[in-house]
Amino acid sequence: MTEKWRKYEAMIIFAPEVGTDGAEELVQRAREFVLSQDGRVLKANRWGLRDMAFELKGRSKGYYLLLEFAGLPKVATELDRRLNLLDTVLKFQTIKREDQVDPASLPEEVVEEPPAAKEETATVEKPAAPVEEASTVSEEAPVATEDEDDDEDEDEDE
Repeated sequence: MTEKWRKYEAMIIFAPEVGTDGAEELVQRAREFVLSQDGRVLKANRWGLRDMAFELKGRSKGYYLLLEFAGLPKVATELDRRLNLLDTVLKFQTIKREDQVDPASLPEEVVEEPPAAKEETATVEKPAAPVEEASTVSEEAPVATEDEDDDEDEDEDE
């Protein structure tokens, strides 16, 4: 009887000092490890250098990688152990996405997603829409004079 695989997702943050080439080397090492353990890498999404919400080990930026893979439970356990030993890894989190996955149903190819250069321009455009909505709301503000009347009535009752 063959064991069923599990799908995992790992978010890994590398130190900014490794640079783009060093981060790419670490990504390849993680992929090679998963493949060497008879696992399968489903997606490697490089987010690139980003600001962190808070400092980790004295750094405010890091290279982000989202790695989706599948394999036996020992693959995720050993990957976590190896990531924990690397000084260049600031933080990582591996979660189980699915249990009891049939390896034959998984795609053979790795889906590579480009770094988030396009996402940064999209985030610049997104604030424009809420600003327009806010201006629409401010135009409607004078209509809300009934609330002011209610406040005056409450003052008279006291």
